[in-house]
Amino acid sequence: MIILPNFHEISYANDNQAREEMLRLAPADRQRLAENLLYRYPRFNETYNRLSRLYRPGPEAAPITGQIAGFLGNSRAGKSFMLKALLRENRPFRPDDSAGYVFPMAYIPVMERWGATDAASALFLATGASSVPYIGGKSLESKCVRRVATHGTHTVVFDDAHYIFSAPPAKRRSILSLIKALADSGACSVWLAGLYTIETCMLDESQHLNRGSFPTVHLAEHDLSVPDEQDDYLGFLMGVSNRLPFAENSLLDREEWEQEWKLAANGSVGLTMNIVIDAARQAINDGSPCIQAHHLREACFMRKRIGDLTYPFEKAA
Repeated sequence: MIILPNFHEISYANDNQAREEMLRLAPADRQRLAENLLYRYPRFNETYNRLSRLYRPGPEAAPITGQIAGFLGNSRAGKSFMLKALLRENRPFRPDDSAGYVFPMAYIPVMERWGATDAASALFLATGASSVPYIGGKSLESKCVRRVATHGTHTVVFDDAHYIFSAPPAKRRSILSLIKALADSGACSVWLAGLYTIETCMLDESQHLNRGSFPTVHLAEHDLSVPDEQDDYLGFLMGVSNRLPFAENSLLDREEWEQEWKLAANGSVGLTMNIVIDAARQAINDGSPCIQAHHLREACFMRKRIGDLTYPFEKAA
Protein backbone atom coordinates (compact mmCIF):
# COMPACT_ATOMS: atom_id res chain seq x y z
CA MET A 1 0.00 0.00 0.00
CA ILE A 2 1.39 3.39 -1.02
CA ILE A 3 2.29 5.83 1.76
CA LEU A 4 0.48 9.08 1.08
CA PRO A 5 2.27 12.35 1.92
CA ASN A 6 1.06 14.65 4.65
CA PHE A 7 0.45 17.63 2.43
CA HIS A 8 1.59 21.04 3.65
CA GLU A 9 -0.94 23.68 2.59
CA ILE A 10 -0.57 26.39 5.26
CA SER A 11 0.12 29.86 3.91
CA TYR A 12 2.41 32.04 6.02
CA ALA A 13 1.36 35.23 4.27
CA ASN A 14 -0.10 37.49 6.98
CA ASP A 15 0.14 34.69 9.55
CA ASN A 16 3.15 35.42 11.73
CA GLN A 17 2.07 32.95 14.41
CA ALA A 18 2.04 30.04 11.95
CA ARG A 19 5.42 31.15 10.59
CA GLU A 20 6.91 31.32 14.09
CA GLU A 21 5.65 27.84 14.90
CA MET A 22 7.11 26.53 11.64
CA LEU A 23 10.51 28.11 12.34
CA ARG A 24 10.71 26.21 15.64
CA LEU A 25 10.68 22.93 13.71
CA ALA A 26 13.86 20.95 13.10
CA PRO A 27 15.47 21.49 9.66
CA ALA A 28 14.50 17.96 8.60
CA ASP A 29 10.85 18.68 9.40
CA ARG A 30 10.95 21.96 7.49
CA GLN A 31 12.45 20.09 4.56
CA ARG A 32 9.48 17.69 4.61
CA LEU A 33 7.12 20.69 4.50
CA ALA A 34 8.82 21.90 1.32
CA GLU A 35 8.78 18.44 -0.24
CA ASN A 36 5.07 17.93 0.49
CA LEU A 37 3.96 21.47 -0.30
CA LEU A 38 0.58 21.60 -2.01
CA TYR A 39 -0.85 24.83 -3.36
CA ARG A 40 -4.30 24.47 -4.89
CA TYR A 41 -3.90 27.00 -7.69
CA PRO A 42 -6.94 27.74 -9.92
CA ARG A 43 -6.17 25.10 -12.57
CA PHE A 44 -5.60 22.54 -9.82
CA ASN A 45 -9.01 23.29 -8.31
CA GLU A 46 -10.76 23.20 -11.69
CA THR A 47 -9.20 19.87 -12.64
CA TYR A 48 -9.60 18.43 -9.15
CA ASN A 49 -13.32 19.21 -9.21
CA ARG A 50 -13.69 17.43 -12.56
CA LEU A 51 -11.74 14.46 -11.24
CA SER A 52 -13.89 14.35 -8.11
CA ARG A 53 -17.03 14.29 -10.25
CA LEU A 54 -15.55 11.40 -12.21
CA TYR A 55 -15.39 9.55 -8.89
CA ARG A 56 -18.70 10.74 -7.45
CA PRO A 57 -21.03 13.28 -9.14
CA GLY A 58 -21.87 14.97 -5.85
CA PRO A 59 -21.32 14.69 -2.07
CA GLU A 60 -24.59 12.81 -1.57
CA ALA A 61 -24.29 10.70 -4.72
CA ALA A 62 -23.06 7.13 -5.02
CA PRO A 63 -19.60 6.47 -6.48
CA ILE A 64 -19.55 5.86 -10.23
CA THR A 65 -18.83 2.21 -11.09
CA GLY A 66 -18.64 0.08 -14.20
CA GLN A 67 -16.69 2.38 -16.49
CA ILE A 68 -13.11 2.90 -17.68
CA ALA A 69 -12.00 6.54 -17.53
CA GLY A 70 -8.82 8.55 -18.11
CA PHE A 71 -6.77 11.23 -16.38
CA LEU A 72 -4.25 12.45 -18.93
CA GLY A 73 -1.42 14.95 -19.22
CA ASN A 74 2.25 15.30 -19.97
CA SER A 75 4.89 14.06 -17.58
CA ARG A 76 5.28 16.32 -14.50
CA ALA A 77 1.98 18.08 -15.13
CA GLY A 78 0.98 17.28 -11.53
CA LYS A 79 -1.33 14.30 -12.11
CA SER A 80 0.10 11.95 -9.48
CA PHE A 81 0.12 14.65 -6.79
CA MET A 82 -3.51 15.44 -7.57
CA LEU A 83 -4.46 11.77 -7.43
CA LYS A 84 -2.80 11.45 -4.04
CA ALA A 85 -4.71 14.48 -2.79
CA LEU A 86 -7.94 12.78 -3.86
CA LEU A 87 -6.82 9.54 -2.24
CA ARG A 88 -6.24 11.35 1.06
CA GLU A 89 -9.81 12.61 0.97
CA ASN A 90 -11.00 9.04 0.38
CA ARG A 91 -8.76 7.26 2.88
CA PRO A 92 -9.50 3.75 4.20
CA PHE A 93 -11.91 3.76 7.13
CA ARG A 94 -13.79 1.40 9.42
CA PRO A 95 -17.59 1.81 9.41
CA ASP A 96 -17.64 0.67 13.04
CA ASP A 97 -15.35 -0.96 15.59
CA SER A 98 -16.43 -4.47 14.64
CA ALA A 99 -15.94 -4.01 10.89
CA GLY A 100 -12.87 -4.31 8.73
CA TYR A 101 -11.42 -1.47 6.72
CA VAL A 102 -13.12 -0.12 3.62
CA PHE A 103 -10.79 1.08 0.84
CA PRO A 104 -12.80 3.51 -1.34
CA MET A 105 -9.94 3.93 -3.82
CA ALA A 106 -6.99 1.73 -4.79
CA TYR A 107 -3.92 3.45 -6.24
CA ILE A 108 -1.59 1.30 -8.36
CA PRO A 109 1.58 2.82 -9.90
CA VAL A 110 2.20 0.70 -13.00
CA MET A 111 5.71 -0.45 -13.87
CA GLU A 112 7.14 -1.36 -17.26
CA ARG A 113 6.45 -4.84 -18.66
CA TRP A 114 3.72 -5.59 -16.14
CA GLY A 115 1.13 -8.28 -16.75
CA ALA A 116 -2.08 -9.22 -14.98
CA THR A 117 -0.32 -11.06 -12.14
CA ASP A 118 1.73 -7.97 -11.29
CA ALA A 119 -1.34 -5.73 -11.38
CA ALA A 120 -3.36 -8.16 -9.28
CA SER A 121 -0.66 -8.35 -6.61
CA ALA A 122 -0.50 -4.55 -6.51
CA LEU A 123 -4.29 -4.37 -6.20
CA PHE A 124 -4.25 -6.64 -3.16
CA LEU A 125 -1.54 -4.54 -1.50
CA ALA A 126 -3.40 -1.31 -2.37
CA THR A 127 -6.46 -2.64 -0.55
CA GLY A 128 -4.62 -3.44 2.67
CA ALA A 129 -3.29 -6.97 2.20
CA SER A 130 -0.21 -7.51 4.38
CA SER A 131 0.95 -10.26 2.03
CA VAL A 132 -0.21 -11.44 -1.36
CA PRO A 133 -1.36 -15.01 -1.91
CA TYR A 134 -0.60 -16.75 -5.17
CA ILE A 135 -2.70 -15.02 -7.80
CA GLY A 136 -2.64 -16.62 -11.19
CA GLY A 137 -4.37 -18.88 -13.61
CA LYS A 138 -8.02 -18.69 -14.54
CA SER A 139 -9.10 -17.46 -11.12
CA LEU A 140 -6.99 -14.28 -11.19
CA GLU A 141 -9.72 -11.98 -12.47
CA SER A 142 -12.42 -13.39 -10.18
CA LYS A 143 -10.12 -13.02 -7.16
CA CYS A 144 -9.51 -9.37 -8.00
CA VAL A 145 -13.20 -8.67 -8.55
CA ARG A 146 -13.99 -10.32 -5.22
CA ARG A 147 -11.27 -8.26 -3.55
CA VAL A 148 -12.65 -4.89 -4.65
CA ALA A 149 -16.22 -5.93 -3.92
CA THR A 150 -15.50 -7.12 -0.37
CA HIS A 151 -13.33 -4.10 0.48
CA GLY A 152 -15.72 -1.44 -0.82
CA THR A 153 -13.28 -0.28 -3.50
CA HIS A 154 -15.25 1.78 -6.01
CA THR A 155 -12.30 3.15 -8.01
CA VAL A 156 -9.08 1.42 -9.07
CA VAL A 157 -6.47 3.90 -10.34
CA PHE A 158 -3.66 2.70 -12.58
CA ASP A 159 -1.09 5.51 -12.60
CA ASP A 160 1.51 5.65 -15.41
CA ALA A 161 -0.94 3.44 -17.30
CA HIS A 162 0.81 4.16 -20.61
CA TYR A 163 3.20 1.36 -19.57
CA ILE A 164 0.31 -1.08 -19.97
CA PHE A 165 0.17 -0.41 -23.70
CA SER A 166 3.94 -0.71 -24.22
CA ALA A 167 4.17 -4.08 -22.45
CA PRO A 168 4.85 -7.27 -24.45
CA PRO A 169 1.68 -8.39 -26.28
CA ALA A 170 0.78 -11.29 -23.98
CA LYS A 171 1.23 -9.19 -20.84
CA ARG A 172 -0.65 -6.27 -22.35
CA ARG A 173 -3.62 -8.47 -23.25
CA SER A 174 -3.67 -10.05 -19.79
CA ILE A 175 -3.76 -6.75 -17.91
CA LEU A 176 -6.33 -5.28 -20.30
CA SER A 177 -8.48 -8.36 -19.70
CA LEU A 178 -8.22 -7.77 -15.94
CA ILE A 179 -9.20 -4.10 -16.37
CA LYS A 180 -12.25 -5.10 -18.40
CA ALA A 181 -13.24 -7.72 -15.80
CA LEU A 182 -13.06 -5.12 -13.02
CA ALA A 183 -15.23 -2.66 -14.94
CA ASP A 184 -17.68 -5.37 -16.07
CA SER A 185 -18.17 -6.50 -12.49
CA GLY A 186 -19.98 -3.27 -11.68
CA ALA A 187 -18.17 -3.18 -8.35
CA CYS A 188 -15.75 -0.45 -9.42
CA SER A 189 -14.58 1.87 -12.15
CA VAL A 190 -11.04 1.84 -13.49
CA TRP A 191 -9.04 5.00 -14.13
CA LEU A 192 -6.07 5.01 -16.49
CA ALA A 193 -3.81 7.93 -15.54
CA GLY A 194 -0.77 8.88 -17.55
CA LEU A 195 0.38 10.32 -20.86
CA TYR A 196 -1.90 11.44 -23.68
CA THR A 197 -0.87 8.36 -25.69
CA ILE A 198 -3.30 6.34 -23.53
CA GLU A 199 -6.25 7.89 -25.36
CA THR A 200 -4.83 6.89 -28.75
CA CYS A 201 -4.28 3.35 -27.53
CA MET A 202 -7.80 3.15 -26.10
CA LEU A 203 -9.26 4.00 -29.49
CA ASP A 204 -7.93 0.65 -30.68
CA GLU A 205 -9.58 -1.21 -27.77
CA SER A 206 -13.29 -0.89 -28.58
CA GLN A 207 -14.39 -3.33 -25.86
CA HIS A 208 -12.66 -1.18 -23.26
CA LEU A 209 -13.57 2.13 -24.88
CA ASN A 210 -17.25 1.22 -24.74
CA ARG A 211 -17.18 0.81 -20.95
CA GLY A 212 -18.39 4.38 -20.48
CA SER A 213 -16.88 5.74 -23.74
CA PHE A 214 -13.70 6.67 -21.84
CA PRO A 215 -14.60 9.97 -20.11
CA THR A 216 -11.34 11.85 -19.61
CA VAL A 217 -9.98 14.65 -17.45
CA HIS A 218 -6.95 16.53 -18.81
CA LEU A 219 -4.29 18.43 -16.87
CA ALA A 220 -2.15 20.72 -19.03
CA GLU A 221 0.83 22.94 -18.36
CA HIS A 222 0.45 26.72 -18.39
CA ASP A 223 0.99 28.11 -21.89
CA LEU A 224 3.31 31.01 -21.16
CA SER A 225 2.73 32.50 -24.63
CA VAL A 226 -0.80 33.37 -23.49
CA PRO A 227 -0.83 36.40 -21.13
CA ASP A 228 -3.64 35.09 -18.92
CA GLU A 229 -1.91 31.74 -18.52
CA GLN A 230 1.39 33.44 -17.73
CA ASP A 231 -0.42 35.42 -15.03
CA ASP A 232 -1.87 32.17 -13.66
CA TYR A 233 1.60 30.61 -13.57
CA LEU A 234 3.02 33.62 -11.73
CA GLY A 235 0.11 33.27 -9.32
CA PHE A 236 1.13 29.67 -8.78
CA LEU A 237 4.69 30.79 -7.96
CA MET A 238 3.30 33.37 -5.52
CA GLY A 239 1.14 30.75 -3.81
CA VAL A 240 4.13 28.42 -3.46
CA SER A 241 6.26 31.26 -2.09
CA ASN A 242 3.63 31.97 0.57
CA ARG A 243 3.86 28.38 1.79
CA LEU A 244 7.60 27.78 1.74
CA PRO A 245 8.98 27.11 5.25
CA PHE A 246 11.24 30.13 5.67
CA ALA A 247 11.46 33.25 7.80
CA GLU A 248 10.95 35.44 4.72
CA ASN A 249 8.93 35.15 1.53
CA SER A 250 11.08 33.84 -1.34
CA LEU A 251 9.23 35.94 -3.95
CA LEU A 252 9.60 33.32 -6.64
CA ASP A 253 7.25 35.31 -8.87
CA ARG A 254 9.47 38.41 -9.04
CA GLU A 255 9.54 40.07 -12.45
CA GLU A 256 13.29 39.64 -13.03
CA TRP A 257 12.94 35.85 -12.73
CA GLU A 258 10.04 35.38 -15.15
CA GLN A 259 12.25 34.51 -18.12
CA GLU A 260 14.36 32.16 -16.00
CA TRP A 261 11.26 30.18 -14.99
CA LYS A 262 10.19 29.99 -18.61
CA LEU A 263 13.56 28.46 -19.49
CA ALA A 264 13.53 26.16 -16.47
CA ALA A 265 9.98 24.80 -16.58
CA ASN A 266 8.03 26.44 -19.42
CA GLY A 267 4.82 26.46 -17.40
CA SER A 268 5.08 22.93 -16.00
CA VAL A 269 4.08 22.79 -12.34
CA GLY A 270 5.98 19.55 -11.75
CA LEU A 271 9.22 20.77 -13.33
CA THR A 272 8.92 24.01 -11.36
CA MET A 273 8.56 22.13 -8.09
CA ASN A 274 11.56 19.91 -8.91
CA ILE A 275 13.69 23.06 -8.83
CA VAL A 276 11.90 24.78 -5.95
CA ILE A 277 12.15 21.75 -3.67
CA ASP A 278 15.85 21.28 -4.45
CA ALA A 279 16.54 24.97 -3.82
CA ALA A 280 14.52 24.86 -0.59
CA ARG A 281 16.58 21.92 0.70
CA GLN A 282 19.77 23.90 0.10
CA ALA A 283 18.38 27.06 1.68
CA ILE A 284 17.18 25.23 4.80
CA ASN A 285 20.51 23.46 5.12
CA ASP A 286 22.57 26.67 4.98
CA GLY A 287 20.24 28.60 7.27
CA SER A 288 19.06 31.06 4.66
CA PRO A 289 15.97 33.16 5.48
CA CYS A 290 14.47 32.25 2.08
CA ILE A 291 15.30 30.74 -1.29
CA GLN A 292 17.78 33.01 -3.02
CA ALA A 293 19.08 33.23 -6.58
CA HIS A 294 22.17 31.11 -5.87
CA HIS A 295 19.99 28.27 -4.58
CA LEU A 296 17.96 28.27 -7.79
CA ARG A 297 21.16 28.60 -9.84
CA GLU A 298 22.66 25.53 -8.19
CA ALA A 299 19.43 23.52 -8.61
CA CYS A 300 19.38 24.34 -12.32
CA PHE A 301 23.11 23.75 -12.75
CA MET A 302 22.63 20.23 -11.38
CA ARG A 303 20.11 19.68 -14.18
CA LYS A 304 22.35 21.10 -16.94
CA ARG A 305 22.65 18.60 -19.77
CA ILE A 306 25.71 17.67 -21.81
CA GLY A 307 26.05 20.16 -24.63
CA ASP A 308 24.04 22.93 -22.92
CA LEU A 309 25.89 26.23 -23.17
CA THR A 310 23.81 27.93 -20.53
CA TYR A 311 21.13 27.12 -17.97
CA PRO A 312 18.32 28.90 -16.11
CA PHE A 313 19.21 31.31 -13.29
CA GLU A 314 22.88 31.21 -14.37
CA LYS A 315 23.09 35.01 -14.23
CA ALA A 316 20.13 35.72 -11.97
CA ALA A 317 20.71 38.17 -9.14
